[in-house]
Amino acid sequence: MHSNQPAAIRRLGARALGAALLLALLGCTSYRMQRDAQLAEAREDWDAAVVHYLDLTAQSPSNVRHKSALLRAKIRASQEHFAAGRRFAEAGVLDRAMVELQQAVSLDSTNQYAQIELDKVRDELDRTQGTGVAPAATLDEMKKKTRDVSAQPPVLNPRSKAPISLDFPKAVSIFDIYRALGKAFGINVLFDPALKDQELAIELRDVTAQTALETLMRAAGHFYKVIDEHSILIAADTPQNRKNYEDLVIQTFFLSNAEVKDVLTLLRSLIGAKNVATNEQLNAVTIRDTADKVKVAQRIIEAIDKSRSEVVVDVELIQVNTTKLREIGLSLSANQISQTLDLGEDVPVRLSDLRHLNQNSWVLSIPSLLYDFVKTNSDAQLLAKPQLRISEGEKGKVHIGDRVPIPVTSFNTSNTVGGGNIVPITSFQYQDIGIKIDIEPRVHHNKEITLKLQIEVSQISGYQDAGGGQSQPIIGTRTIESTIRLKDGETNFLAGLIRTDESNGETGIPGLSDIPILGRLFGKTSVDVKRTDVMLTMTPHIVRTPDVTEDDLLPIWVGTEANITFRGGSPRVESDTEGPFEESGGDAATEEKIREQVQRLPRGLRTDGRPAVGPVPSQPEQQPATPGGVNLVPGSAPSNPFAPAPKPEPPQEEEPPGGGSG
Repeated sequence: MHSNQPAAIRRLGARALGAALLLALLGCTSYRMQRDAQLAEAREDWDAAVVHYLDLTAQSPSNVRHKSALLRAKIRASQEHFAAGRRFAEAGVLDRAMVELQQAVSLDSTNQYAQIELDKVRDELDRTQGTGVAPAATLDEMKKKTRDVSAQPPVLNPRSKAPISLDFPKAVSIFDIYRALGKAFGINVLFDPALKDQELAIELRDVTAQTALETLMRAAGHFYKVIDEHSILIAADTPQNRKNYEDLVIQTFFLSNAEVKDVLTLLRSLIGAKNVATNEQLNAVTIRDTADKVKVAQRIIEAIDKSRSEVVVDVELIQVNTTKLREIGLSLSANQISQTLDLGEDVPVRLSDLRHLNQNSWVLSIPSLLYDFVKTNSDAQLLAKPQLRISEGEKGKVHIGDRVPIPVTSFNTSNTVGGGNIVPITSFQYQDIGIKIDIEPRVHHNKEITLKLQIEVSQISGYQDAGGGQSQPIIGTRTIESTIRLKDGETNFLAGLIRTDESNGETGIPGLSDIPILGRLFGKTSVDVKRTDVMLTMTPHIVRTPDVTEDDLLPIWVGTEANITFRGGSPRVESDTEGPFEESGGDAATEEKIREQVQRLPRGLRTDGRPAVGPVPSQPEQQPATPGGVNLVPGSAPSNPFAPAPKPEPPQEEEPPGGGSG
């Protein structure tokens, strides 16, 4: 039994020794991993730092210090990969750019700027490689799909697309010109009952049906409403007629970023939209107006409904407090010599006892002498590395310091039987002291950032007696307000917030301490210097910008002040899908049939480019001899509708055109 005890003790000791060695090995491993992580941070190898901190957090999941260091390393590594991805994208190496941007997003999922650039690179790769991957049906994607499917009135579809020339140097009935255009293009022309006829002289060369109609409408002060694809109604261009004939459209716009109040004010001031309703819960705007105004409103909303820029500001704050104290010389324990009576007992002294006093009855206190040779130097350093993510137009705040209670006394009067009593009531207000930083960023479209800074450094410099056993702190404050403009990733170094307090003092025995040279033996000099230096570095990084497209930069032609119409990017270039005319108007057989019908137009219209004379035919089936008027130009392309017409040929005698001046 006793022989087994030493063996058990040896086994227990071996196990304890093994556990101790294992703990020591783990401690060495943890120290080595932490040292490697810090070295990687020092040489700014953030990928390696992330790997080391991941191992440390896996080994010690509850270590908050390792978690914060890992988060900081991930953010810096994400910024490095994002910068590399942008360089590859600018160089056209899209594959490498996509890899770098994917790493940036995986390291920091809040880096929206990297996500936007990644989406752009992915779309460009899909377009060049033809992968045909369909994007997710988000609200923005649905907006893009429905952008060109706007509500439109009936579309006019003329039976002929061939351009014509109008040559009416003398005023003729505008009704006749409208009817001639209707026959030329196979359009039924109706007139408002209140429309009055007027005479108009006009010359146009090589114009399409749309250009001819719009030019005539502007010249005569008319407008037309499309009834169906082959019919129009012409009326005087008055507000009442516009109200009676123009179709209205209701459309709701769901805003992702803009405020409904701002959009409402913008629409009312730019296009005069009156029938606009808002829904703040859905952040939506509903407008009821003409199709053109709704289309213009859509373009305006698409241009302004952008996400605000966001900036991450790395702030590094260093505050160094230096104190130097020097005391040299004689230090007295008390500054006076005192004499007391010592009778040996704590009894009162009678007058009869005074005659018994002698030298032994008195005690003389002399200050003790102490020579000081003291020199003290102390340095204190405060280091903080906060990181702020701020949206454009908002203000980010950092406060590093304490909240100091400040007594505030108020007096209350209480009524008693003998009169009123004033009762002091003391309360405390807390005031922040330390370092306060306010940053308000503004992101420019050239990737520069303007930072509006307000820096305040405060500390307690002393106390003042407030009475009643209370003291008020004296707070010293230094404030800087500045506005700086930096590039993305540029570091600004701000120093100079220095405060130096120096005090000199002398104490000693009066008279003796004033003796030249020897007086230093009977006195003491002290020098106390306190210095506070604050250094601040700020590095802004853009993490999100508005997604401004080329369409947002194009101008929008909206017609006149009195009549707002949507004409796209240029009034001289009409889109195939916008406007009252379709691209597929007719075929060659239809155009040939219409050309034959044009040959039977009333007197006053020209079809072959040559003047002709002759009486007005009574039967429309006969071939008329028509004077100059409308010239069908087959096979030619539309040109400037306001180009000058060629010089007319010498007039020939002819009978007045039928219905010419009616």
